[in-house]
Amino acid sequence: MNAATRYALDDYFCEIPPPVFQLTATAQFSPIDINIAYLAQAGWNQTVDRLRFHIQSQSLPPADHPLAVSIGSAVPHIIVRRLDEEEDRFVSMQIAIDGVVSVMSNDREFAIDTFNHLLLDCPPGFHAADEFEINEQWTTDAQIVAYFLGMLTGARGWDPSHNIPANIRQSLEEAHSSLKIANYRSSVVMSRRTLEAVLKFGFQRLLGREPVNQRGQSLMLNDMINQFRNDAVKPIPDHLLHIADSVRLVGNVPGAHAAEIPNYQFTRSDAEYALYAVSHFLHEYFNKIDTAVTEYYTLTVDQNE
Repeated sequence: MNAATRYALDDYFCEIPPPVFQLTATAQFSPIDINIAYLAQAGWNQTVDRLRFHIQSQSLPPADHPLAVSIGSAVPHIIVRRLDEEEDRFVSMQIAIDGVVSVMSNDREFAIDTFNHLLLDCPPGFHAADEFEINEQWTTDAQIVAYFLGMLTGARGWDPSHNIPANIRQSLEEAHSSLKIANYRSSVVMSRRTLEAVLKFGFQRLLGREPVNQRGQSLMLNDMINQFRNDAVKPIPDHLLHIADSVRLVGNVPGAHAAEIPNYQFTRSDAEYALYAVSHFLHEYFNKIDTAVTEYYTLTVDQNE
């Protein structure tokens, strides 16, 4: 029996990948209810997470295709996949039409937790674990590991950074580039500029007005932070505004309000802190606060009209 409870996701891209945790559960009842509310509560990222219904494929790939066997033998099923990058864990759940549920993950606890919250004690049936025939194992089966790796690669392949407006992304990339060549002052300045750009971007979206004062002049970064902090709705939580303020203060020294500090030399740690802090702010903003940025819309045109 495998003593491990989880493996790092990066390990699955090594020459010899670790085993995959697999939970198989066969329902002794019908229908199977799915607690969709849990997905929203747990943190659903539609750029990488998926809830899909796969039908029987009518167009099979050539016999020499690497996935010919898998695609040809696939039966209609619902699939739920979630990638939690912060906790370095991934889960894929497949529910087949015969009532067999297959859960795969790099993290045993994450797999079991996902199964429990999605399928157990869900209205109106409120089914319990003893109504499933459940088996679990860590497996190195080549087909299962390959399938898991394919799902993981698909999830990781969708880069959420495409949701970030170009000017914000460009400033962030310049901060990264400056850090790589040890230009720490420039990196800090660009991190501060990135923060200023995202707050300007969010000002009208979250507060419903332009980031200008009564004279029509653009608000300074400190003023924008205070406007968000004093807003009754508080669309950006205080703890994130504290992070933003720390980036502002660090960035003020070499950039916006340049003032030399006697005997102080900017180092890599200053640049790394500013870059990490603003990267965290961006992640929280686009994934938890201004989630409408990631929404997709479909326009259907009836050409007969």
